[in-house]
Amino acid sequence: YIPVLLETLKIPYTGAGLQCMMKCYNKEITRNVAQSLGVSVPQGFVIHKNSGIIFPENFPVIVKPSFGDGSFGITQKSVVQDEAEFASSVLELRKIYEKDILVEEFLQGDDLTLGIIGNPPEYSFVGITKEDFSCLHDYPKLPKIAGREAKWHPESPYWNISPVAADLEKKTREKITSDSQLLFQELECRDYARFDWRLNSEGIPKLLEVNPNPGWCYDGHLARAAGLKKIIYSNMLDLILKTAEKRLNFK
Repeated sequence: YIPVLLETLKIPYTGAGLQCMMKCYNKEITRNVAQSLGVSVPQGFVIHKNSGIIFPENFPVIVKPSFGDGSFGITQKSVVQDEAEFASSVLELRKIYEKDILVEEFLQGDDLTLGIIGNPPEYSFVGITKEDFSCLHDYPKLPKIAGREAKWHPESPYWNISPVAADLEKKTREKITSDSQLLFQELECRDYARFDWRLNSEGIPKLLEVNPNPGWCYDGHLARAAGLKKIIYSNMLDLILKTAEKRLNFK
């Protein structure tokens, strides 16, 4: 609602507008757009809010809200290994979430993020990070995800997960970069965005989600990715503002 309010009041603002946010916060739409562009996504399907439970053919899978942000509804219980766990996870999620549910194959390779600042045709790629799951070494049964617990529960083992520089093959890095740039344009992102990817068992990157207007917090993924390219926090903010000013033709 904030972009609508700002546009109604004719107040310029940084970042994506309403249409982009509506597309990207709906993971099913994002998946469909990605596939139409030839961008790989995990195998998956949607359980609509008024339908019965549809079981996947293979496990493990991850069960999560099809619409939302901030890892809402994504916890360690979201990754399931069999039909019993799957049914339990879906029913638990439906208690707190009354919309469609997305079911995807659970990829167990590196969990990656690419940050982009800029607008077509000029971009600054602020580094690719991967989640460091070494803090879970003493908890072998916990799935390696950075969900709700990693962001909002300081008492959780997940709290100490942190992004580090990703060591990727050149072709993998180029694939993530080029596909993210393609999605940035197609989804109408503006000024800055973050793209979450995960490698499958063969090292192929698959898109998890697109984050328009990702958090500006000093310890967030965008800021940490920028830090890998020696862009300090204040300079990152300045770069976003200057990018928006150029788009808006500010003098």
